[in-house]
Amino acid sequence: MQLKSGLTRGLLFLCAISFRIGAILAECEDTQFECDNGSCISSYNVCDGDKNCPDGSDETALTCISQREHCNKPFFQCAYGGCVIGTAGCNGVQECADGSDETRLRCGNTDDKNQFERRIQGNCQEDEFKCPSGICLDKTTFLCNGKDDCADGSAFDESVELCGHIYCPQYSFKCGTGSCIAGSMKCNGVNDCHDGSDEAPLLCNTTRKISSPVPVTVEIPQSQEGCPLPLGDERPIIKGTGGRILTGPITHGLVKFSCERGHVLEGDTSSYCANRKWGNSLIPKCVKYCNSTGEFEGYSTNALCTYAGQRVDCKKPYHPPGTEVQFVCANGFKADGPLPDMKCMRGGYWNRQRQRCQQECGQIATPTKSFSANGYTINNTVVPWHVGLYVWHNERDYHFQCGGSLLTPDLIITAAHCVYNEGTRLPYSFDTFQVIAAKYYRNYNDTTPDDQIRNVTFIDIARGYKGRIEDFYQDLALLTLNEPFELSHVIRPICVKFVSFAEKESVTDDRQGKFAGWSIEDRHELQFVPAVSKANILCRQSLRDIKSDKFCIFTQGKSLACQGDSGGGFTAVQETLEFSGRSSTRHFLFGVISNAPNADQCAHSLTVLTNVQHFEDMILSAMSKSVNTRS
Repeated sequence: MQLKSGLTRGLLFLCAISFRIGAILAECEDTQFECDNGSCISSYNVCDGDKNCPDGSDETALTCISQREHCNKPFFQCAYGGCVIGTAGCNGVQECADGSDETRLRCGNTDDKNQFERRIQGNCQEDEFKCPSGICLDKTTFLCNGKDDCADGSAFDESVELCGHIYCPQYSFKCGTGSCIAGSMKCNGVNDCHDGSDEAPLLCNTTRKISSPVPVTVEIPQSQEGCPLPLGDERPIIKGTGGRILTGPITHGLVKFSCERGHVLEGDTSSYCANRKWGNSLIPKCVKYCNSTGEFEGYSTNALCTYAGQRVDCKKPYHPPGTEVQFVCANGFKADGPLPDMKCMRGGYWNRQRQRCQQECGQIATPTKSFSANGYTINNTVVPWHVGLYVWHNERDYHFQCGGSLLTPDLIITAAHCVYNEGTRLPYSFDTFQVIAAKYYRNYNDTTPDDQIRNVTFIDIARGYKGRIEDFYQDLALLTLNEPFELSHVIRPICVKFVSFAEKESVTDDRQGKFAGWSIEDRHELQFVPAVSKANILCRQSLRDIKSDKFCIFTQGKSLACQGDSGGGFTAVQETLEFSGRSSTRHFLFGVISNAPNADQCAHSLTVLTNVQHFEDMILSAMSKSVNTRS
């Protein structure tokens, strides 16, 4: 260690300035440092990377953290504050007492670091790490934040091995293990670093020598006078005679206990204090519970909550530490593997966020029963994305208005003219509409057990839509529902895919597909109509004034597009690699039925549709909002 001895001599002046130990010590000389076990060493041997005290107390963050401001280049600063030779970082020799100069994340190559990351990830998700107890925590939220979030006594998430290499911005404070906390937390009287280094005596100019961090919340007496009470968030609200809130020590008398919202009282709600003891053996304390508001909710998953092995209601607003939540994908959704569990940790926070599942679309389930209309046999699963739009008529009844298609469980695409008031040139009020999925018979009161009804809470009409005066240009609207439909074999969303600008027209040419609607006869049963599409330029041969955002379809067979089919979707089967990594067929939406020129009750030739390709931003934005806020 000849080199290190030379370094020590070079730091004599530095340490002499840094340590005024005599002011807080009683047994050692002015030029000496008193170890925690009472031994005395030279002040010049403190925070030099070598443990010179028998107990190593000369090389701890509590002792050395204040020296950071004096340890500049060419020296190397250890995570805990020690100052060593400038070439110490990654030279293959451990110069720092805590090993922070040679950690894997500081010195390893890319392969080493990747292997290390996989090891700490274990069987957790890609953005998580695994605590020794087996709990998985989110890296961004819980790693190296100053707190022992693993809460198993290991402080694994705050270790030098994981945090020692981290750079903390100038406005923050770097804890003795490398973690970063807000700069305002330094010397605020609370141990915000797990190792207590933010409250080190030499750093904060206190006269009390600390050998180990003081817990923030412990069940110890608040003072020598009065009955014992917990500190911090665990201290209950105490009320005396007449409901007066008591804040000081409780020396005698009967008091009542309660907690702030989000905390639950452990212990009796009242107790008598006398001779520094409570009448009840259990010291009352408030335990912070995990807030479940919005944590488990989402149409893509189903949650199962348990506590101490017993099933509990997931809808409770707060859950105690130890509550575990298991998730499975809801019907119509999938995930690449099992969904990770959530757990309420000590301190009242969840160890991770809920993972969403991915929506399936454009799939048809195996038929369960069939109907017949106009010679075409259909069943209750052929067009599971097709919905009916109904407008309020009176207190007991709604009238059928238009069709529509399900994009997500709470988002409907339809024609703008279905929800547009030609007189005011504005949308009708959203609360006049209802949407019904799995509707076999068109009449509102002609129901089946599969019917699901939802209210509309928002109507978004394409910006350029002006109604009939512009020949239904941009005839498209999106409806947001008050709550999502429950997907099933008869309720499933349609797929939508957008192509390059050059393909927006050609993608709708000569497409063999179908649209859904209800028969105009008898009970108005659900039916589908096969049709073939033609691109805009070909439609102009029959309809010169067709707008640029349109294409047309020609029905096949006996069925026609009739009044009431407006807003319904024209769909076609297409090969895709997007969902399973291998080729599969799905049903995609290409257009929304807009109008039929020269038609009375039914179209006798072509039907005009709005091309969804012209509304990419509008549709994707609404779908993204649905997924991000409600899935």
